[in-house]
Amino acid sequence: MAIVTIDKPPANTLDFALYDEITSLVGQLEEDDSVRAVVVASAHPRLFISGADIKDMEGYDRSPGPMTERVRKAQGTFLRLQRLAKPTVGVITGHALGGGCEFALCLDFRVMMRGGPTIGLPEVNLGLVPGGGGTQRLSRLIGRSKALELLMLGSRLDADQALAAGLVTSVGSDSEDTMSQALQLATRLADQAPLAVRLIKQAVNEGLDGDLERGLRSERTAVVTALLSDDSREGVAAFLAKRPPRFEGR
Repeated sequence: MAIVTIDKPPANTLDFALYDEITSLVGQLEEDDSVRAVVVASAHPRLFISGADIKDMEGYDRSPGPMTERVRKAQGTFLRLQRLAKPTVGVITGHALGGGCEFALCLDFRVMMRGGPTIGLPEVNLGLVPGGGGTQRLSRLIGRSKALELLMLGSRLDADQALAAGLVTSVGSDSEDTMSQALQLATRLADQAPLAVRLIKQAVNEGLDGDLERGLRSERTAVVTALLSDDSREGVAAFLAKRPPRFEGR
């Protein structure tokens, strides 16, 4: 198996450079015949991946072209990760929110630690829409009603709540147990017939994602519309000022 550790201090923030690194790494893993399963973990105990840096949003070029390209980059990277022909297991021992949750949703299995980390897509709390495929993959994974509940309320789930919702595969008692469970699962996956595993993953992806790209286009439009709104400006400003937002629907 290959163990991939995300280490981008201080918070594993997703940006264009990290997207490029992820895409390059997926290509390397695809070509390496010695790799039959992939485990993805974070070097930072409190964070899995933190998503976009909210402080940077105030400096975004808020015109449709650059905004659309930003979303297209995230969606394309995560789609490439999802389509890696080898089984993937995420080790979530720190928060996985926003883009971090969307990254985790692209993995085949997720093992999450009890006692601290949360997972979710809280973008609505900033007047935003998840832009890395979250609106599409979450509903496919846990069902429409539960996905709408989590997306519209911006809920953050702990490990046991995420397990009950079907968002994670299993739960570890601490970081060591969480990694151990992930490695055991990856070992079992790596012992399976690699061609059969690849074909199973391909068949499942193609069956579930027949309309994913159309869904991603719809999500892209929604994300850009939200990013260009007054509500998103207010949401970001309120977050940085540590005050409740005053949304007006514009």
